[in-house]
Amino acid sequence: MKFVTNIDEKRFTSFNENHPNGHALQSIEWGNFKSIGEWTMELVGLENNSDLIAGAMLLRRKLPGLNKYILYAPRGYVLDYEDIELVRKFTQYLKQYAKKSKAIFVKIDPCIIYKERTIEGEIKEEGIDNTKLINSMINMGYKHKGTNLDFEGVQPRFVFKLDVDKDKDALYKSFHHKTRYNIRLAEKKGIEIYEGDIDDLKEFERIMRVTGARDGFITRPLKYFEDMYKEMESSTKMKLFMAKYNVKKALAKGISDLEKEETSKKPNEDRINKLKREIPEMEKLLKEHEDGIVVSGAIILLNGKKAWYLYGASDNVYRNLMPNYLLQWEMIKYSMDYGCTLYDFRGISGDLDPNNHLYGLYRFKKGFNGDFVEYIGEFDLVVSKFYYYLWEFWMPKIKKLIRKIKKR
Repeated sequence: MKFVTNIDEKRFTSFNENHPNGHALQSIEWGNFKSIGEWTMELVGLENNSDLIAGAMLLRRKLPGLNKYILYAPRGYVLDYEDIELVRKFTQYLKQYAKKSKAIFVKIDPCIIYKERTIEGEIKEEGIDNTKLINSMINMGYKHKGTNLDFEGVQPRFVFKLDVDKDKDALYKSFHHKTRYNIRLAEKKGIEIYEGDIDDLKEFERIMRVTGARDGFITRPLKYFEDMYKEMESSTKMKLFMAKYNVKKALAKGISDLEKEETSKKPNEDRINKLKREIPEMEKLLKEHEDGIVVSGAIILLNGKKAWYLYGASDNVYRNLMPNYLLQWEMIKYSMDYGCTLYDFRGISGDLDPNNHLYGLYRFKKGFNGDFVEYIGEFDLVVSKFYYYLWEFWMPKIKKLIRKIKKR
């Protein structure tokens, strides 16, 4: 086996797209995008008889005030984790590489199942259990960051995945009846989904700020999404989808429904009265929003035969029209047309208490009848114990002190 650096980008892309553990966050495009900021990208791998058998797109970042670095392989190495000897060998080479290049640790968060679960989140008795892999990696020098339930890590540890390697009609029928109802409702109420361009990101970012304020998380600035679009969209690695309330369409349907109801043999008076209230409101709304109202948006990443729902944003208005259900369905269909066999809804909480503020996210994604997946979590391959201790123990304290000073 031979450890290689500066791998040809086309070669690495082919390897990443075709490997079972390949990931969009391991793509060259993602590395180029992250390199616009404080990171730089490096490609390393392991060869056997000139064949690439392991690889990693590493992001490097300099520590403030020190001639030291951290390395991060988003979503882990691209290799067969069932081959413990391969993991061990690649780890040994990577640790040597990191030490020579003054990195104090390498962070990874592999998309490898920890314990197989049912859609209800219960551990399957005879299901997959990768506790042995975790212990093996600890013995290799990795520090396991734990098995927290919410979004404490860089990437979510719990996700929902959907097998889309099937007929669209069959897939649609597999959804929960309430999910199917909400998809149809959105269509009937005038929600339309379209593929956005870079100009639509301004509205997407605005709605993202609304979502962040509502759900209590910090959002990215507009430039972040614009940079992502410029680096990834042209290679079809990233797509932006927007949901719009087409008021003209909704008004036309309302008028048609009213005419049908009034001329039916058994008119529904409650339905008629409701439409009579709604139609004037829509007429007024149409004068103000002739081109419709953008109500939500989402970004998906694509790599090989996999798609990931990366970011989602929804406004506080017209949520009763269920735009996000139709938005997800259209993105799923797009990924299927692209050739994907897997659609990843990404993060959910592992705490399925209905009182948990994140429970609604789980319930929404569960309706598409996918797989509840728990990953093995984050690992830090410690290269320098001294500097790693400083990073783990002192950096949080310094950051906390800086925040206090800024508040004064």
